[in-house]
Amino acid sequence: MCGICGIISPHRKVEVSVLERMRDILVHRGPDDAGIYISGDKTAGLGHRRLSIIDLSPAGRQPMTNEDGTVWVTYNGEIYNFIELRDELEKRGHRFRSRTDTEVILHLYEEYGDGFVRHLDGQFAFGLWDDKEKKLILARDRFGKKPLYYYHKGEILVFASEIKSILQYPYIEKQINLYSLYDYLTFQYVPYPETIFQDIRKLPPSSMMVFMKGIATIRRYYKIDFIPEGPFREDGYYEERIYEGLKEAVKKRLISDVPLGVFLSGGLDSSTIVALMTEQAGDRVKTFSVGFKEKEYSETDYATEVARALDTDHEEIILEPASAMDLIPELARQFDEPLADQAAVPTYLMSKIAKDKVTVCLSGEGGDEIFGGYPRYHIAIRNRELADSLSIGNSEIKGEILDALIPDTSQYVKSLCSFDDKEKPLVIKKDIYEEVIKRKNGSYPHVERVMNECRGLDYLTVLQYTDINTYLTDNLMVKVDRASMLASLEIRAPMLDHMLVETALNMPVNLKVRAGIQKYILRKLMKDKLPTRIIWRRKMGFSLPLPKWFKGDLNDYARDLLLGWRPGEAQFFNKTYVKALLEKEWYESFSMALKVWTLLIFEEWRRQYNV
Repeated sequence: MCGICGIISPHRKVEVSVLERMRDILVHRGPDDAGIYISGDKTAGLGHRRLSIIDLSPAGRQPMTNEDGTVWVTYNGEIYNFIELRDELEKRGHRFRSRTDTEVILHLYEEYGDGFVRHLDGQFAFGLWDDKEKKLILARDRFGKKPLYYYHKGEILVFASEIKSILQYPYIEKQINLYSLYDYLTFQYVPYPETIFQDIRKLPPSSMMVFMKGIATIRRYYKIDFIPEGPFREDGYYEERIYEGLKEAVKKRLISDVPLGVFLSGGLDSSTIVALMTEQAGDRVKTFSVGFKEKEYSETDYATEVARALDTDHEEIILEPASAMDLIPELARQFDEPLADQAAVPTYLMSKIAKDKVTVCLSGEGGDEIFGGYPRYHIAIRNRELADSLSIGNSEIKGEILDALIPDTSQYVKSLCSFDDKEKPLVIKKDIYEEVIKRKNGSYPHVERVMNECRGLDYLTVLQYTDINTYLTDNLMVKVDRASMLASLEIRAPMLDHMLVETALNMPVNLKVRAGIQKYILRKLMKDKLPTRIIWRRKMGFSLPLPKWFKGDLNDYARDLLLGWRPGEAQFFNKTYVKALLEKEWYESFSMALKVWTLLIFEEWRRQYNV
């Protein structure tokens, strides 16, 4: 993986010193090399920090150009089908100077123009500058595995892998987007295309931007393809397709010129990845896990069982509260905007221990979304069963009932929210809340937009599709990317191979959840490859022991951060309400502890960024 940045500024010439600051603040994303390109007329500049994965030679340096120096690219990611694309392009007369996937992007653009992004299979974000056309193309992969932020004002556009890089551009004011704060308190993350800053936005996943003459046009190049239900097929048909899809997805992600490993939680998804990688990798697989002294929160026993069964080179570490507190400020700086997923802490720690042995790790992200693994998906099955019983075989009535049971935006938000719409006016300062509510008014357009795209599908698939396009992209992918890249470690997620995702989402519901068994098809496929206890264990989740930790030192840390005040500091929360919250025995409840964690993370982030 790498760090990318760039400036397009037709009337204020690009300054080398500014571009260098933008580039070098991303050194953690690319400690191996650095490069800069500035166009002859100094109206465009690209910066790059390199983490060498494929073709470690100087031929892989970026920004990279085509043969005549008219097209340049700064790119972050991995293109898994680059060898096939390269072979095809060579047949069409293109000549290559390196073995990198980066160079394929340049020639693909020369061959197909703006439609070239659809040919890419991988995880990526890049900026491509066409100096002849004076045109910038920004693009991001299908599920938002790699980040891309931008600032656009008039004819100026600034972009980067992380917000901290954009903030090095000296003409941007750091102002909090209050609507994003409202959303953060709901979801524990800021939904795209907004960020916590007023003037900085995220390029949506599955999207590309064409920027010319000050006009930015964003269009979507991919959407999950849902196939109308066809003739009845036996379970074996889908089992074969899913198993082959999983094997191929893992195989693609083993392409590397550096050592690889796997994050092993001991859950079904990561254990599946380890099992399939063990079958295909030439060497003994290296696995890594993090646990806690609080056994009810720790999965290390399960991870150890899998490691022994599959004979991996396993390493684990135990995370304690004091270490977690030390990491919170560092992670708040790294994440650029508040993200209250507590798993960011152990993910970063696991990335640090893995980096000592490998440069790339595979992980199981996406398995819950595509195979139906979240406990709340049970509701989908119960609703379908209710519709079946009420309709008594009448398909017309059944259809009406199912339509009524499909979740709407408010139901979906309520099932996930940290602070609901009744509690937000209590926790947010009155003047700020009144300013926000004038326009916000309880609406969540990003959820509405996604749900409107999948109307007509069954209840379970609606939930899966919505999770993939909201929670997965804006929470899980952000957490994994920032935490791992802070340790200069690349993460690859085989279960988010887009062809596997489409196959899984198009399966019949009873292969996702059957008789109360979630991820039914995955359990069936892996029953002879993993220990029985791993196959049939319930989902545990990767969470900190917050209720227990908040009884100790973390309580003092929270009180100091949330109730303390320094002259000149802005205040966003009603401290009377926060104090009352802290004085309750909230620490006995994980959901209440998560509320305090959500506020704590925002305040730590705000202080780190001095806003």
